[in-house]
Amino acid sequence: MVHILPILALLGPLGLVAGDIAFPLTAGQVGDRMVTMDSEGHRVKLACVNWYGAHMEDLVVNGLDRQPIEAIAGKIAGLGFNCVRLVFALDNIYLDPVINATRLSANPELVGLTSMQLLDRAVTALTEAKLIVLLNNHVSTAMWCCSPHDGEGLWYTDEYPEEMWIEGLVQVAARYLDNPWVAGMDLRNEIRPHDELGATWGTGIPETDWAAAAERAGNRLLETNPSLLIIVEGILSAGNLMGALIHPIQLSRPQQLVYSGHIYPFSPIISDLEYPLFKSLMHTMQTFVADAGHNYSAPYWMGEFGGGGDSENWQKIIRFLAEEDHDFGYWSIDGYVRPGQGEGYGLLEDDYTTIRHQWKVDQLQALQPILSDHSH
Repeated sequence: MVHILPILALLGPLGLVAGDIAFPLTAGQVGDRMVTMDSEGHRVKLACVNWYGAHMEDLVVNGLDRQPIEAIAGKIAGLGFNCVRLVFALDNIYLDPVINATRLSANPELVGLTSMQLLDRAVTALTEAKLIVLLNNHVSTAMWCCSPHDGEGLWYTDEYPEEMWIEGLVQVAARYLDNPWVAGMDLRNEIRPHDELGATWGTGIPETDWAAAAERAGNRLLETNPSLLIIVEGILSAGNLMGALIHPIQLSRPQQLVYSGHIYPFSPIISDLEYPLFKSLMHTMQTFVADAGHNYSAPYWMGEFGGGGDSENWQKIIRFLAEEDHDFGYWSIDGYVRPGQGEGYGLLEDDYTTIRHQWKVDQLQALQPILSDHSH
């Protein structure tokens, strides 16, 4: 049984409001659960929302044609989230073009800036709003993700080999080295088959072994910033972390490791199961890593989940997060996919200020506090 702590207890040793976080963040243990903690040993529940756009063709976060960048950051904080998963493409780094002014019409002072300068401004706005930033390399070549035939299923592509991927991550980590609120790097989004080449975990096959690549990238990043959380998603579109049972990720600073998984109402097979089986399979495939006391034990973060309607499969995910008290990142805050193209999962309307579905915000806000002491 999950023990629900009274709200007042959340102000005690288990949790802190965002402004009180003592960086850096590392792995720690609360009861029988591995969690992220600050440097004073307090749990920091990563209650995040995704903000996207920078990984797409125009290479800039969405909404800057609708609201000032500080207003969007303030809206996210005002909704109670303490963290943003901020996604980018390698194109942001290696191409870095000046951004089309039409995408910045609500931020005229930003016209003339390049893609990376605008990523800087997004990071500044978020962290000044006391939001933790977890950066995610979503794709290499800028595009909407994720098609099984987009050439982006692995961590390297024809255009961007592994060394360019790692070097890009290192450049981004170095860029924000002096900002402790930029607390983690989600190494790569939804590793999945690339045409006929499927990712593996711990096999030692250079072309497919995602675990080995994640170790190479993670250790390079820790040379640049030893305080960075290194977030490693599962294979099969972040649905399967079971390889960690046999081959846990080995980092030079093991306390900086976080595992991540994704789940959606449309996720095949698992989301259609009756709730007891859904919960059991989620633990078997993903969240077991957070069980303390094993050689694979590390915090778990559900870096993506989302939905448009209040469906039965959506309710399973919400119930699971409520019962298990895992960190999470809702997809997404955004009011559009591209300007003029609706985003049914978005928390905000196209104007980037009006709440799209209050019921959904209410459900997510109920998950934001620390919900369990994990003594069960």
